[in-house]
Amino acid sequence: MRFIRRAVAATLVAALALLGTSTESLADDVTTTTGKKLKGELVAVDAQGITFASADAKVPLSGREIALVDFGRPVRPVPKGATYSEIELTDGSTLRVAKYALKGKAFVTEPLFGAAEKTSPALEVPMGTVFSAMKRADDVKLREAWKKMLATRGKRDLYVTQKETGYTYQQGTVQEGSADGRTVNFEKDSGGKPDELLQSRAAGLVFAQPQPASVPATLCRVIDVFGNTLTAAAVAITPDGVVVTTVAGATVKYASTAALSKLDYAQGNVAYLSDLDPQIEAPELPAEEKKLNPAAPFLRDRSLSNEAIKLDNTTFPKGLCVAPDTVLTFNLGGDYAQFKATVGIDENGANATSAAKITIEADGQVLFSELLKRKDKAKPVVLTVKGVKQLRLIVEADTPLNGNYVTLAEARVQK
Repeated sequence: MRFIRRAVAATLVAALALLGTSTESLADDVTTTTGKKLKGELVAVDAQGITFASADAKVPLSGREIALVDFGRPVRPVPKGATYSEIELTDGSTLRVAKYALKGKAFVTEPLFGAAEKTSPALEVPMGTVFSAMKRADDVKLREAWKKMLATRGKRDLYVTQKETGYTYQQGTVQEGSADGRTVNFEKDSGGKPDELLQSRAAGLVFAQPQPASVPATLCRVIDVFGNTLTAAAVAITPDGVVVTTVAGATVKYASTAALSKLDYAQGNVAYLSDLDPQIEAPELPAEEKKLNPAAPFLRDRSLSNEAIKLDNTTFPKGLCVAPDTVLTFNLGGDYAQFKATVGIDENGANATSAAKITIEADGQVLFSELLKRKDKAKPVVLTVKGVKQLRLIVEADTPLNGNYVTLAEARVQK
């Protein structure tokens, strides 16, 4: 680990030397995780990181070492007297628009800053990517009421209307919007022929989207000058502009990087499970088994041998090591959108045939369940936990042998 840090430090020093003071006229700034700042121009983004250029050289930087790319352009204030709607995606992305309409199975929007502006983004928002669509999101009191309303929702779609006393809703299934965007085809819980409800009378729509089996990993959070925040799975910079693909699957296209404010790689809204205090369910071990097993039902940021967590010869500074027959319940409060970890059997265990089953549940719904074996390679896991209140990790094993603890390296939830 010390060698890796020295290598990273050497790379950053070299980057600083190459980018140096000759690039001060360029607008883009990169802040690394060690606090160093680089000046230059962002020329490429991929799954590994970015390529940053000066007049002298192009320098690749790993995504793990980037905290922030700042383009030096602040988010614009909302035009005076303007109102806006907000579409929130299942990955936590938020889109500010002047208006929206559901046409067929996609949302069609009008830009907040006017269609005449060439820099306004073009949005492609399939209905299946949307968590909610709220009108008058500019009103602080209405936003608070909307948040309270969401806390009472069940597991069905909602057609929301506004009353003097607050929001009320009908539960059912949004099938699609009409071709002209005037109505929404809404099947009520009571059954019967679907109703055609006017979109103009709705204060918003909420969708109970099915949990996907897997989702792309988050690359970074993109903040543009129009007030949109995108949880990006990919960012492509080409001569024709910038294309951001969100984790949920929506696409946002910009004419150039001039429409971008920041790329947040630190994403300031990440919580490692090893830093949280879960509710623990674990059996009391008999005296003879305690000789083979640590007394703790789980270990934080360390392995069975009290060393750094290690899977597939890769060392991880954060993570959990969970004993068999243990259930850990984490209260997320609906504040996070994605769970990520690398799972496997602790390499430091004494038994080469160790195996255990890990099940991950979100509010009672199984998102992931697999038997892990010491001989198998560790598996990256990325799951959607948008709106989830309780996340449960369940570890089971046929025999409580030393070494069949499940390791969840860098287990974390992200907003």
